[in-house]
This record gives sequence, structure tokens and C-alpha cells, in this order.
Amino acid sequence: MSILLADIDATCAALGYFDGEKYHAEPDAIQGLKHLIWILRRDGDIHEYRRHLGRAKVVQTDLVPMLPDHIDDPEFSDVLIRLLVILTNPTLLLYRNGLPKDGAGRKIYMELVDILQGYKSAFTSGQLWGALTVKLHKALETEWTVRSEEQGLLIERILVLVRNVLQVPANPEFECRADNDASLHDQVIWALQQSGMLDLVLYILSSADENQYHLHALEIVCLMFREQTAESLADASLQRSAAEKHRDEEELIAVRKREKQKLIARPPPARHSRFGGTYVLQNVKSVSDRDVICHQSLERAVSLDFDREKTKLKRSHRIVKEATTAERRSAFSVRLCLREYCIEVLRSAYNTLVRQVRRVLERGTGGSSGAHDDSYLLWAIRFFLEFNRLSGMQLELVSESLSIQCFHWVLTRIQHDMDMITTDKKEAQLWGRRLHVGIQTFRELLLSLIALKRLPDEKAQALFNMLQNNICYVLEYRETILHLLIAFNESHCTKSYLRDLIETANIFIKLMEKFCKAPVVVQEKRRGRKKGPKKVQQRQSGPATEETNEELEDMWTNFVTELASLLAQPDIDLSEEKRPIPFDATSEKSIDDQKDDCMLRIYKLLREEKLEECVVLLRAAR
Repeated sequence: MSILLADIDATCAALGYFDGEKYHAEPDAIQGLKHLIWILRRDGDIHEYRRHLGRAKVVQTDLVPMLPDHIDDPEFSDVLIRLLVILTNPTLLLYRNGLPKDGAGRKIYMELVDILQGYKSAFTSGQLWGALTVKLHKALETEWTVRSEEQGLLIERILVLVRNVLQVPANPEFECRADNDASLHDQVIWALQQSGMLDLVLYILSSADENQYHLHALEIVCLMFREQTAESLADASLQRSAAEKHRDEEELIAVRKREKQKLIARPPPARHSRFGGTYVLQNVKSVSDRDVICHQSLERAVSLDFDREKTKLKRSHRIVKEATTAERRSAFSVRLCLREYCIEVLRSAYNTLVRQVRRVLERGTGGSSGAHDDSYLLWAIRFFLEFNRLSGMQLELVSESLSIQCFHWVLTRIQHDMDMITTDKKEAQLWGRRLHVGIQTFRELLLSLIALKRLPDEKAQALFNMLQNNICYVLEYRETILHLLIAFNESHCTKSYLRDLIETANIFIKLMEKFCKAPVVVQEKRRGRKKGPKKVQQRQSGPATEETNEELEDMWTNFVTELASLLAQPDIDLSEEKRPIPFDATSEKSIDDQKDDCMLRIYKLLREEKLEECVVLLRAAR
């Protein structure tokens, strides 16, 4: 190990030097970078080589200054970006079997986190992100059909590097930044905005052809807004509002009161009595009817406590600690920048993002058990719905979320997390945190549904009635909240989760109460007629009018090319009236019977040559 540590020092010293304006790399610097990657791949469980590179500050002194000056060299920049991605990987990814429980392992973990926080300060350079933006822009200009594998890997590595830098946790004690001041995270976001990197991320989100990078771009967006609240961004404007001024004044007054209380001179303490003896406590009866006699010092006699010798009740130490919220008010310019970015995401990319990412997660290629976590999509739905609701409800911007399919998907994620808490008990706290995100998303869906009712648009009213009927009729929606309240366990769920769950239950009960006051249509059971023999039915119905095989083949050849082109399209835009629903939640038919009915509907649409509706129904039924 000592030989490799000396080898690391020699390799880093032979990379080159930075004169303040330009980095002068040695001729064999590429081989040195490849050698560092080779060493890091052989790092052990204690991560000695990674920590040694962090203590040497190679990223700050060599790698970051080196990248802008050698971005035009394809081989050099590719190796350098690979090394930066490896060094900035999240610390949790290094501990796949869970965080260390011993003291030495915890110390190593905290040291790795401190090293990443030191790296983050080096990535506030706008020159670095400008060079990476140019590199990413050239790769995205190539059509995805003719894009080489190296270009695809380059795009993914740059996005992963941005994700790694943004995910580094903040260190408020080290930064000592107050509210309305630019923290380290704000400086990175500002550098990304000024370099144009965020515009390319927005392009990836809005493009249906770049769906393989949507999950990376979604993580970047979520990490950008992790310290912000939708309410603070919705209220951000060029001038400070009266409510914001009033809140700042109240905070200032509270701080001044606390400072004054500290300055108030405390009364001098009473003289400490060192006299011993025997004392009688009046009005405190002993076992007999006489007063208590105390053979202790005066201090202990005055502060006599009969509970001192009692056995203490056992207290459960398995209670989950509340997650520390890192919400803060960023600098004024950063808040305006984030607000404009929120608006651009809603206008050009939100519906496409939710549709594509949900489709990927439903197929199981990036679900909670895979490489990606569906909590990012749940968080994004909750955040952007709240921002849209607080900044003026616009249905067309969030139409993909306010749909039966999205409500159903959120409910299935909640039920899946509930099941995983009981089955995967070792990771119960992890599933509890994901369940908390799902509850917050479901609550925001209900709040947006209520805000939808206040819109004067007839289309919005029709959508509200449809969603309300579905939510209030389906048994799963009514019983899920009740099951969550009954199954609450403080060993894997926090009090903030319980608070959000109670608020969600309150909103759902109010929605049900208003729904029940309206006239409810009770469906009558239809008794099916007994089917007679096939021969009798054919006699009653008359001669059959089915098409021959030749007619069906001619009909198929007429629209087979158009149907193939529709199937190749990732999405088909249809109005809500024409968009078919694969199943009816209010129907008394079983799921199997409705599957057969859905197949008949698809067959009927093919005969009527309604190909767009047929393809949409087929995809929805999957």
C-alpha cells in the first residue's frame, strides 16, 4: 500500500503545473491520468487511495484547471472526465452494503464526505462548465440514430458529473452563510446557468429522442431545487413583497430579543451552604404521620426528589431521527434564476418528462429495485405541481400529472413501499423515506385537484369531475390512507411523515365530504340473460355477415404501413375526449372480463380504421 501511495504522489507531481492563466500539462499526462484510474479501481474497503488523493487536493490544483485548456483533445478530455466522475461519485455508492457501524468506519465515511465538499468548491468555475457545455453541445448536435457509442458515453458522463457535483451535501458550519446569501450550492447553480449547461439539460428533458438520458437530467433538476421550496420560488419577483418584508422584520425582532435576553445580568447566585446536619421538611409527611427528617446537606434537602432512586422506564432507542431539512433562502439573483427555470421546465418539458420517465419506470428498467429511484419523479411531480398551483393554476402545463394514470401510478408506488417495509425489514427506514415522498406527492395531487375546481374553464371542470368520481369510487383510494394510519410505526417513520399523512387524510376526507353532498348515481345490477344453444342463437340472429379472409387481408394491407408508423412514434397526441380508458373503475365486471372487452374494443377500432385511438388504447392497456 505504501508503494502505491508513493506512486500516486509521483504521478500527481508529473501531471503538470498551473501558472494562474493556463495549465501546462506534461507530454505523458494522459498516461498519468490512466494510471490514477487504474489505482482507484483497486481501492480497498477503507478507500485509502481515494482519501490520499483527496488530502493531496489533486482535483483543485490539477484536474479542474487542466480540463478547459485540453477540452479540444478528444482522448485527453475523455480520460480526464472519466477520472473526475470516479473521484466525485457519491459516498453512499462506495458503501453498497450499508454505512459502517463501527467508529473507525464512520470516521472514514465522514472524511470522504469532507473531501467531496472540498471538491465542490473547485467546481464553481464558470470556465470549467463552459468548456463542458461546448463538449456536450457538439455531442447532442449529432442525431441519435447516427451517434456513436463514444459520443453516447460522453453525454452520460458529463451528466453524471453534473449530478455528482450537485449531490454533495452542504456544510453550513463551514460555509457560515446566512439566508439571502450565495452558498456554495448557489454558486455552482449560477455557474451552470451562466455557462448554458442548464439549457442543454432542459433540451434533453423536452426531447423525446433523448429519453435514455431523462433519468440523469431528472436527478440534476431535483438536486438543483433540493434547498428551495416551491412557495419561496413562486413568490420571488423583481421587488420584495410585503409579506417577505414583514417576515424579515419579525425575524430581526426575534433575534434582537434573544440578544437582549443574553445581555440581561443574571442575579448573583445564593451563597453555597456547606453546613451539614439534620433538617425537618415541613408539610412533607414520611411513612408515619410526622414530617420527613432529612440527614443530608442543605442543598439536597431543599431539592429533595423521591423519584431519584426509582427504576427508570425503558425508552425505545429505535425511534427514527427527523431528517434535517436543508431548506434556505438563496441569493436574490439565484432565486430569480431558479424561478425562470421552473417556468421553462413547465412550459416545454414537464409533460414529456413525466410521460417518458413514468413509462421507463413502469417497464421495470429503472424502478426502485434498479439503478434509479422513482422517488426523484415523485418529488418532481410534487414540486412542480405546487409551483404551478401557487403561481397561478394552468392546466395545460401539468396535464400529464392530473390524469387517472398518474394518480394510479402514485398509488401503486405507495402500496409498493408499504409492502417493502414489511418484507425488507433491514431497509425499512429507507422504504419509509420513499413512502414519505409518495405521501407528499399524493397530497399535492389532491390539492391541485381542488385548485382545478376553481378554474372557470369547462374542460377543467370536466376533468375535475372525472378525477373526483374515480378517486371517490375506487376502494383502494379510500382504504390506503386508513391503512397507512393504522400501520404507522415510529421505528421506521418520522413524525413529519405522520404530520403529512394526517394532512393528506384531512384533505381527502374533505374532498369525500363535498362529493357525498352531491347527488350520487347508484348503479343497478343488470341480470344477464342465459345464453341458449349456439344453433338457436344463429337462427334468431339470421345469416352471418362476417368478412371473408380475403376481405380481412385486403383491409389489413390498406393500413398496415400507417399502423407501423404510429407504433414507431413514442407518443400520440389525442384530446382528453378521444383518449380511451382501458378499464372502468366503477364497473362491477372483474379485471379479466374487462381485459376481454378491451381486446374487442381494439379489434373494433381496427375494423373502423381508427388507428390512433387503437394504438393509444393498446399502450394504455399494457
